[in-house]
Amino acid sequence: MYIPCAVHRKKVHVVSGAQAWAVMMAPVRFELVEVMRDIAPCSVGELADAVDRPADSIYPHLRQLVRIGVVVEAGSRASRTRPGKVYDLVADDFRPGFQRVGARAKATAIDRTMQGLTRIVSSTSRKAAAAGRFSYDEDFRNVVAKLEQAWLTPRELAAVRSRLQSLKRYLDARKGRRAGELYLAAFFVMPVVRKRGARAARA
Repeated sequence: MYIPCAVHRKKVHVVSGAQAWAVMMAPVRFELVEVMRDIAPCSVGELADAVDRPADSIYPHLRQLVRIGVVVEAGSRASRTRPGKVYDLVADDFRPGFQRVGARAKATAIDRTMQGLTRIVSSTSRKAAAAGRFSYDEDFRNVVAKLEQAWLTPRELAAVRSRLQSLKRYLDARKGRRAGELYLAAFFVMPVVRKRGARAARA
């Protein structure tokens, strides 16, 4: 039997501290958050099954997410031995909102975010390759990989961001169902810094 408590997910939760954001964006914890967006409210056992990790390894990360206010207890669920806690996210999505943080600290937090996401992509790719799950035949390709560089004005960058947000909404609408195959999509857009050759042409 599931005994819920009152948890109302907000649309967006702003994580106001750079340190708290870094805690959430550690690869394992961010993977937990992303999976919980799909299956929560859920037990630790369900979460462990979803990320393919031992339940004991989940608890320390879950406690950190509770500590920074990203995850909350959402009731309990009866099991064979005793009621087990059920957890949920406080919001459907999360945004950084650093306050009283210098430019260098913000840049470091963003870089850690990018590095954490890259490690998740690398781990997912390695596991898919080891399992022989990649298909790149003419009739069916289940992997897309592109690396593009382009000069963009602020307006053009906003257009790119809008199109990625549209794709995110499309993927979000397909959470919570079990049809087809589970895929990971990652988007990266960032400025390129080079000592030479990365300056805009003079007007």
